[in-house]
Amino acid sequence: MNAIDEAVLAVIEMMNLSLPFAKVTRGALPSGNGITCEVGPSSPYERYMDKSLDLPLDLTINGKHKKLDVLSNNLNRLFYDLAMRKTYPSGEGWSITDITVDTMPQVIGRESDNSWLMAGSLSVKLYWRGE
Repeated sequence: MNAIDEAVLAVIEMMNLSLPFAKVTRGALPSGNGITCEVGPSSPYERYMDKSLDLPLDLTINGKHKKLDVLSNNLNRLFYDLAMRKTYPSGEGWSITDITVDTMPQVIGRESDNSWLMAGSLSVKLYWRGE
């Protein structure tokens, strides 16, 4: 597994520590209630002489629930908990140095079964060590 996938899984693990209404997963939203996290378009990165990178990894967080208040409260808590952390995980050759909120969760629609859809985005600052 590469550093980006490991970092995304580490962020998902941190989100699941907040005990949301459903376990956060990768990929498409499930047919029922759920929360997903996936890599979105990311910003330019900084490259250093040793080929290390400071990579802003943008993550899109999507959620779906029948009750808007449950969905909104859970997503807002996840975003707050991640942005307020003082320590972040690391792995072989990489470390997360910060997480900031790009866009707060907002309603993006409603499905035919009346489930609410919300989305927001986080910027994960990933340091990827050179060789």
